[in-house]
Amino acid sequence: MKDKFKPLFESVKLDSGSVLANRFVMAPMVVEGSTYQGTPGPEDLAYFKRRNKTAGLLITGAAAVGPLGNAFGNGLSILDDSQIPAWKDLAQTMKDSGNKAVLQIFHPGRQAKYSYTDQGKVVGPSDADFDFLDYPVTGLSSQEVQDYVHYFGQAARRAVEAGFDGVEIHGANHYLIHQFFSKSSNFRQDDWGGSLEKRAHFALAVAQEVKDQVKKAGKSDFIIGYRFSPEEVHDDQVGYDLEESLYLVDKLADLGLDYIHTSQFGPLSFKKKAEVGKYSGQVINSVVKEKLAGRALLVGAGDISDPDKALEASQYLDLLAMGASAILKPDLVQTIKAGRDQDYQLEVKEEDLADLALPDRFYRMAGSLGVNQSFSDQLVARLKEKPDHLK
Repeated sequence: MKDKFKPLFESVKLDSGSVLANRFVMAPMVVEGSTYQGTPGPEDLAYFKRRNKTAGLLITGAAAVGPLGNAFGNGLSILDDSQIPAWKDLAQTMKDSGNKAVLQIFHPGRQAKYSYTDQGKVVGPSDADFDFLDYPVTGLSSQEVQDYVHYFGQAARRAVEAGFDGVEIHGANHYLIHQFFSKSSNFRQDDWGGSLEKRAHFALAVAQEVKDQVKKAGKSDFIIGYRFSPEEVHDDQVGYDLEESLYLVDKLADLGLDYIHTSQFGPLSFKKKAEVGKYSGQVINSVVKEKLAGRALLVGAGDISDPDKALEASQYLDLLAMGASAILKPDLVQTIKAGRDQDYQLEVKEEDLADLALPDRFYRMAGSLGVNQSFSDQLVARLKEKPDHLK
């Protein structure tokens, strides 16, 4: 390994006391390997067994914490204690090579399209009809909001019992926590909406409840992270800007979380610039890191698919999250560490797909991979259809 890459492999101690073997993170990604009820299955185990050396910190795809939470069909959930044995198997598989296993917990809110199909209802901060959805959203009552805060805490408790090293609260990507923070979806005028402080209330209540349940479980070195979308900008409609996000980041850091994870898409998005507001034109991760001021580590992604990109990303981030490369090049970190030269292009031959242990349903959802622009159109087209020799 070249000397310039050695800092990427230094151990990292988190605020909780947990120690990571290196600065690499396997980003949370939905791969649809579970049962329809969300319980981890054999395909999830195979997928993570193939990747349990991919990074020092491995994060699962999003697991729903409460009712009306099916966004993906065969996405994960951690709804009740009966699922804990299956989650134990997955946690152990993820940790078999000595890395840390983190469970990402979320609720999709209005994005739970399968729940609407099955139960005729989805929930969000407010009653709403959006032109991008073909079903209405039912606003949560004040008591129901508190119930959903409780669901997050119980999911964290189950994660502790299942042997996970931590949880990541998913407050990004237009899911329920994000929806509460956005003016474009939260129209409430009560304790949970209206002012910036009240729109942030749900996120902060969830984070505090998770911390309280982890403390009650007696797991002092348990990792707690939080993922957020720094801006919500759709043409001339701004749900919130980076300055508003920094208010939330500041409050989360004050709670003593281990890390904050920016959710941004596209090549080199680790140096993406703010689109609107006070910080327009400034690198988002640099602004967020300055706000954190060492209180929590900053995690981010952005097509980190070769050692030079990883080194560049480390100028902006404390921990480097890999998404596309974790899917197609799960041995990338080991390759960099060994100092081996290779072609780092994100491509895969059809005959090598079996080695990647991708769940069957992954091929059906592969079309969505084109969104982050890390995958070529040709590769996305190839992944949309599972090869005959793997059927």
